[in-house]
Amino acid sequence: MEPPPIPETDSAEENPAPLDVGKRRIPPPIPDLRGAAADVRSLERHVCPECGGKGEWDPGKRKLVCPYCGTEFNRVAPPPIPDISEHDLDAMLTRLGASATTVSTTERKVQCTHCHAVLTRAASNVGQSCDFCGSPEMLDYDEIEAPIRPESLLPAIVSKEKAYHALKAFLASKWFAPNDLKRRNLVDRIHGVYLPYWTFDSAAECPWTAESGTYYYVTVTDRDSQGRTVTRQERRVRWTPASGHVSTWFDDVIVQGSRGLDPAILARLEPFPTKDLVPYETRYVSGWDVEQYQVPLLDAARTGFGIMEGLLREMCGREVPGDTYRNLRIAPQYSAKTFKHILCPIWIIAYQYRGKTYQGALNAVTGQTYAKFPISPWKVALVVLISLIVLAFLFLVMRG
Repeated sequence: MEPPPIPETDSAEENPAPLDVGKRRIPPPIPDLRGAAADVRSLERHVCPECGGKGEWDPGKRKLVCPYCGTEFNRVAPPPIPDISEHDLDAMLTRLGASATTVSTTERKVQCTHCHAVLTRAASNVGQSCDFCGSPEMLDYDEIEAPIRPESLLPAIVSKEKAYHALKAFLASKWFAPNDLKRRNLVDRIHGVYLPYWTFDSAAECPWTAESGTYYYVTVTDRDSQGRTVTRQERRVRWTPASGHVSTWFDDVIVQGSRGLDPAILARLEPFPTKDLVPYETRYVSGWDVEQYQVPLLDAARTGFGIMEGLLREMCGREVPGDTYRNLRIAPQYSAKTFKHILCPIWIIAYQYRGKTYQGALNAVTGQTYAKFPISPWKVALVVLISLIVLAFLFLVMRG
C-alpha cells in the first residue's frame, strides 16, 4: 500500500526538491512508554500434608500456606503447562467467528469442591471463595467450555501486609488528602485477584509522507505604539515534501481484559513485567479470585493495534527532517500477528472515610499503588487564597 500523497501547499520556494529519508529499521518501543467467557479453574486441591486443609498461595513466602494450621508447603500436583505460546491472531479470529466479539453475561452455577455447596456466580468471576466453608476451590458446575484459556500468568510476590502499608504510604504522600485520613486504620477489605489481560506482538512496515518545515527569518518593518518605524526578525517556515519508511516490531503490547475495575486505576498500576510470565499453574491462583475476560479478543486486538499505530506515528514523526513538520500520513502494514491471554495479580483495596467508600489497588508484582482519596476543602481553600494573594501582588508590582 502506497502512502497517500501530500496536498500542495504554499512554500517560500518554487517546487522545492522532495526529501527522501529512506527506510529505517527502528527497535521496538518499550511497551509501557508510550468474550466468550474463559473458563479458569483451579481444580487441584493442594491438600495440606498436616491437616488436609486447602493451601492458599502466599506471595510473601512464595509458597502454599494452609489457612487452618499455618503449614507451609510446595505444590504436590502434576506439572504445569510446559511452555508459553504465542498464538496466531488472524487464525484464532477466523476460528472463533462471532464469538470473538462477544462475552458471556449469564450467571452460572459453581460447586465447592470442599463442602459441595452449589452457588450462583456472575459470569465475570470463575475463581472465588465458597460462601459457606470459605474454601477457595470452586468447580464449574455446568462444565462450561470456553474458546480461550490463559496459559501463563505473573505470580504475585507482594504480600497482603505490604499492600496495606503501601496504601498507607500512598495516602500519606497526598498533600490534598485530609490529615486524619493518614492516621486512621482505614482498610475495610483487601483481597487478591488475578485480572485477565491480552498481549499482542506484530512486525510493522510503515511508509510515511509529510511536509518538512525549516525555519528561516526575515526582517519586517513595522511601527510601534508611538508611530515610530521599527524593525524586527520574524520567523517563517519553508515547507518541503518528505517521505520515508519505518520498519519495526512490537512485543507484548498489553491490553486490559477486565471491565470490573476502574480503568483509570488499572492504568496507574501498569506496566506489568510480561518478561517474567510463567506457565499457568493452579498453586499461584489458589485462594485468589480469578476474573475471566470481559473484553473479547477482537475488541482487545483493535485496541492493541491502535496503540501500535500511535507509536508508529510518533516514530515516523521523529524521522521527518527539519525543524518541524505537518500533514504526517502513515500507512502501516502488520504481519506475524500473535497474541497471548495472561493473568496479572493485583490487590484490590477498599476503605471508608466519613461514610463514603473509596477504592484503590496495588500491582502485586511491582508494588505500584494507586487509590482514590477524599480532598480536604480546607487545603483547597488555602491554595486558592495563596494564589489570589500572589496574583494581587504581581498586579501591584506591574502597575507600580
